Parts: sequence; C-alpha cells; structure tokens
Amino acid sequence: MARKVFITGANKGIGKQIARQMGKNGWNVLVGARNDDRGLAAVHELTGEGIEAEYLNIDLQDSETISAAVNLIESRHTGLSMLINNAAIPGDMHKPGYEFTAGELRDVMETNFFGPFELTRCLLPTLEKNNGRIVNIAIPIGRLPHFNPFAYKTSKAAFNVMAQSLAQNFTEKGKFVEIFSIMPGPTTTDLNGNITGEHAKTAEEAGKLIVGFILDGKNHNGEVINYNGAAVDYNHGLF
Repeated sequence: MARKVFITGANKGIGKQIARQMGKNGWNVLVGARNDDRGLAAVHELTGEGIEAEYLNIDLQDSETISAAVNLIESRHTGLSMLINNAAIPGDMHKPGYEFTAGELRDVMETNFFGPFELTRCLLPTLEKNNGRIVNIAIPIGRLPHFNPFAYKTSKAAFNVMAQSLAQNFTEKGKFVEIFSIMPGPTTTDLNGNITGEHAKTAEEAGKLIVGFILDGKNHNGEVINYNGAAVDYNHGLF
C-alpha cells in the first residue's frame, strides 16, 4: 500500500512542488488548500503526471475546516503517515513591527501557528499509529540584514518552538512519531512577492531540497534543518 502524505498549502509554490516530488517518490498526496478551484486545479495537474493526488479543503483560520479535514482523513485515509505543515501567509513584510495592530498580528498567527498546531494535535493519534512524521516548513528567525518581516517571523518562531518542544514531549513519552522543521532558504514565491536574487531558489528547487531531507532515511526529531543540511542550534546563536 502506498504511503500517504497531507500537505497544507499544496496548491501552489513550494507546497505544490513538495507534493510533486513526494508523488514522484511513490507517495499518495492529499493536497490541502483553502480555495476549491485552485486545489482541484493542482490535483488535476499532479494526476496528469501520474501522481496519486486528492484535494482536501482546509483553511487554517477556520477550525471547522480543520475538523472536517481530520474527520475525512480518519475515515478514508487511516494510513496517513506524514503531515507537512507548509501553508502560511506573510502579513505585511515591510511594515515595522511597532506599526502592527494586535488584530493584524493575530491573523498571521492564526494561519501560521494556531491552525497548524490544531491540525497537528488532531492528527497525532493517526500519525502515531503509523509511526508517522510531522514536517514544518520554516524560516530563519535570527537577525538578518535584509529580512525582518515582523508578523511572519513572530509566527514562525512559535512554529519552530512547537516542533522542538513537541519533539521533546514525544521522546519523553515514548511516542512513535517524529517532528522537525526544514528551512529551504530564500525562494521565489507569491508569498514574498516573487523575490529574485543571486541566492533565491525556484519553488521547484526548494521542493526538491525539502523532499531530499524528508526522504534521507535519518531521524531528525526536534531538529531545525537549514538549506545546507546543517541543524540549526538556537541555543548557541546559530541561525
């Protein structure tokens, strides 16, 4: 039986490229997206390439869609063994942090942290039953000269803490599930206004990089993996 992976935000950008690469490696892909038309279009594209793919509607700001997606997986995809938390929104990436309202920050946190946490928590029994893995697509949160999006960094900092703290919980409680984060580095996507530059990857390159780490056969529980393969050490200031 083919292994199954659920990828949020898999209708475009890095998420779709992760879906494509996982599919090419024999995985059945559940394409998570909040827009039906875009989600179904992505599934049509992937199945046209011979990949087993199915659309699941999910809006990480809407707890009802999270519950519905979990219920569908528990009834029809009991073999799910991987969740990739990829979906995110940027907020205003140029506005100084002190100009944000609490409401603006809360919107970004809902999609980038609270929603993924709720999805992860609800799918944990299924993933544990299948010796599963949870992969978070992350970003650097240290000080960088040309990258300081307040809401986006704040939400992703919480996202990385979730991975590190849950990994410790899993180990201490003897749970058969693994969680870790991967930082693909600068990538040209809609989320960042399709930035370009000497070090910017294409979404396809980022997708291949991420799936390379996912399928390398190693246990990465609790790690935040940089694009160059080095595990990030927040305790010693290495970002």
